[in-house]
Amino acid sequence: MNITEICAKKIKNLRELNNYTQSYVADFLEISQNAYSLIEKGATKITLDRLETLAQLYKVAPAELINEEVMVYNVSQNDAAQPKHSNFPPTLSMLEKQMYQQTISRLEDNIQKLYGLIAQLTEKISMPQAGETIN
Repeated sequence: MNITEICAKKIKNLRELNNYTQSYVADFLEISQNAYSLIEKGATKITLDRLETLAQLYKVAPAELINEEVMVYNVSQNDAAQPKHSNFPPTLSMLEKQMYQQTISRLEDNIQKLYGLIAQLTEKISMPQAGETIN
């Protein structure tokens, strides 16, 4: 894999991990979404200035975006060392597995929050309103 492909894969993974849209990152880089999409696909080489800006956005060293080493993320939400889901395809890299695990954990947290909201709404709906009589 060449540097352009490595960088494209890493910035796409980082964007998805951070729940950023291509439009958001493109705005951050002050380019169009289409131009950013081409960078993320590896169809356009990234400039040094844009590489440095992306490194700032993701709080990593620019060199981490272009080398083949696997990036390790500090996960504070959930313990990534104890994955709940381990049936990933064997072709995934450790980085991809970590990012999928983080996404799954974040989605599970969101589901729990939604269950809480549903419970609150159900409770409000089932309570009689002021001035309402129960037959």
